[in-house]
Amino acid sequence: MKWAGSGRGGTQLRLIELLALLVCALYGSLATADPSHKSRLVVVLYPHNSDGSPGNILVDQSIRLTFANNSTEPIEVYDEYLDVSQPRDVSDERFQVEHLRRKYARRKVDVVIAGLVTALDFALTHRNEIFPGAPVVFCTVDETELQARKLPADVIGVPVRMDLAASLNLALKLHPNTQRVFVIAGKEKMDMFWADEARKAFRPYETKLQFNYLVGLPLEDLLRRVADLPQGSIIYYVHVLQDGSGKALMPAFVLQQLAAVASVPVYGHLDSYVGNGIVGGRVISFENEGKNSAKLALRVLAGEKPESIGVQKPSENTYMFDGRQLQRWGISEDSLPPSSVIRYRGLSFWGLYKWQIIGVMSLCVVQFLLLIGLLVQRASRKRADRALRESESRFRLMADTAPVMVWMSGPDRRCTFFNKHWLDFTGRSMQNELGDGWAEGVHPDDVQWCLDAYNSAFDMRQPFRMQYRLRHFDGAYRWVIDSGVPRFKSDGAFEGYIGSCIDITDEKRARDELLENQQELQALTRKLLQAQEMERRLIACELHDDLNQSLALLSVEMDLLAQKPPESAMQLSGLLNEMSSRVKQLSSSVHDLSHQLHPSNLEQLGLVAAARALCKGLTQAHGLPIAFTERAMPAAIPADVALCLYRIVQEALGNVIKHSRARHAEVELIGRANEIELRIIDDGTGFDLGPAAVQGGLGLVSMRERLGLVAGQIAIDSQRSLGTRIEVRVPVPSTSAAPGGLNAEPALIG
Repeated sequence: MKWAGSGRGGTQLRLIELLALLVCALYGSLATADPSHKSRLVVVLYPHNSDGSPGNILVDQSIRLTFANNSTEPIEVYDEYLDVSQPRDVSDERFQVEHLRRKYARRKVDVVIAGLVTALDFALTHRNEIFPGAPVVFCTVDETELQARKLPADVIGVPVRMDLAASLNLALKLHPNTQRVFVIAGKEKMDMFWADEARKAFRPYETKLQFNYLVGLPLEDLLRRVADLPQGSIIYYVHVLQDGSGKALMPAFVLQQLAAVASVPVYGHLDSYVGNGIVGGRVISFENEGKNSAKLALRVLAGEKPESIGVQKPSENTYMFDGRQLQRWGISEDSLPPSSVIRYRGLSFWGLYKWQIIGVMSLCVVQFLLLIGLLVQRASRKRADRALRESESRFRLMADTAPVMVWMSGPDRRCTFFNKHWLDFTGRSMQNELGDGWAEGVHPDDVQWCLDAYNSAFDMRQPFRMQYRLRHFDGAYRWVIDSGVPRFKSDGAFEGYIGSCIDITDEKRARDELLENQQELQALTRKLLQAQEMERRLIACELHDDLNQSLALLSVEMDLLAQKPPESAMQLSGLLNEMSSRVKQLSSSVHDLSHQLHPSNLEQLGLVAAARALCKGLTQAHGLPIAFTERAMPAAIPADVALCLYRIVQEALGNVIKHSRARHAEVELIGRANEIELRIIDDGTGFDLGPAAVQGGLGLVSMRERLGLVAGQIAIDSQRSLGTRIEVRVPVPSTSAAPGGLNAEPALIG
């Protein structure tokens, strides 16, 4: 029997088939023996497209070292540097997802480690598409960021605590004279988020410190700002992932540039900043966080379920410092917290330059022996120089202890000295003030005539005295009186000027306030006299036009009745009843006039009843519904407080009726622990508070004056077409609330 296709051609075909089977078998055996297919695969996601970041380097080294030291099976670690911190386009992120999906389509990813919250969000969104079934271990994610996310059960990790306040506390202990804190952050989304977190963390310190947030500035502007910060300041560096010009940056490299030019110490909260410019802080260790995430990944690779591991407790931060920065800013290691970590300790000066010092000292000894002769010859000259220096030293000591600002200039008009009081006032260094530098602190509106007065006196060699505004170290301008006198040598040669400055801001403000109060008092007196005359005129008109004429008419009718009595008793009774009714009306008018002059209800019934009666009477007289409410009013109210509140209600409702065209008004009295609150609200036309405050209407002035007598306060909120709201608070001694006051319901008067 022959094989199908036998012969020479068939034999060659069978040989080719056998060779192909042999190659396939060999390839399969090699593939089976390939150890790479037995290794485990861990993918680490970093959110920024940069593998040169110090933080990324520390995390990556720590993860790989932990795997190498604690695993018996091979583990492959693939680092993926994403660009998701600020996506330029949705298609950009889609491109990255598609790239990673294809890259790991034929490999099983055992664990995904996500660094920072942006990488974690990327993994949570796309892992089913890129790494299906792979658990996620997050790394260096703050616990507050985790609280804002609902994590699946197979997402685990060790949170960190961005304790910004701890680093600030540390900086304040090392620099107890700190007055200002400059907080630096970029404009990228994460920059802005942590800048807001810094504001929240530092808010309790704002009563003692001045905070300046340099957020979202271009790098060039930022470098220029930190190069000339005032004394008594520190810098708190958050991070700059993107500056104000939109340029993406590495936070550590930005920090290096800032620290190189900064005039004050820099502090932060990340260990990757130590060695790049910060003095130190209570820092998060990227090295420890990499180790923590690698240990959790090893537990998952060993077969432990992520659900049983869960999210761990936050890791502890570490006090860490840069030894070079400690030396730069003169900070003793003894002042640091216990168990602090100090890195980058340099050799001592002796250790670095021992032989150079020995050589220089030897040379100095030789030079000293050679110069003895010259020193002897110059001894007399040195004594004279010493006497001059001692004289200058005594002058400087006297000037520094003087309670005024002292300055001195040479014959070239340029200033040569400022005492300590001047430098403390301006917050600037001696070097900045010398020459014409002092003029930089003079107010722009004063500087020209100030220099003109100074130069004019200089030309005539005459004393001068001028008043101008000088910038204080807190940035505010304060008024000073500057007096200068010329100096002459014993031979009559002109040496320059010496002068002194006194801060008169408080005295000037007090004089201005006194003058303003006098003017207000004169205006108030004039208005009170006018109001008094107007009140008298109104009372006279009321008496003459109403009461007097009614009484005259009644008298005439009574005379007519006496001269010609009616024929029947019934007619007489009717006329008498009519007269009696008119007498009662006259009595009521007299009562109302008396009540306007002095509210008797207030003394007899108290504030609540008098105010309620006033609202009811105004409603009946003018047809304006006025709702009166009282809650928890005390049983006893001081007479002066009751009169003050009653008059304010009377004045305010009078204005509402005359001017507001309101459809409804409310009056509410509320008793509190140590005060009474009065609210008067209407839905009328309202008015502009600005012109009313400037014109100083008598009604508003009288309200404020009355409240001033009882230590009360008033707040008025009024806008055109939106009505008016008046709130008054008057302190009263603590008393028991009236029964049922808290449950009182509003009652519509009328």
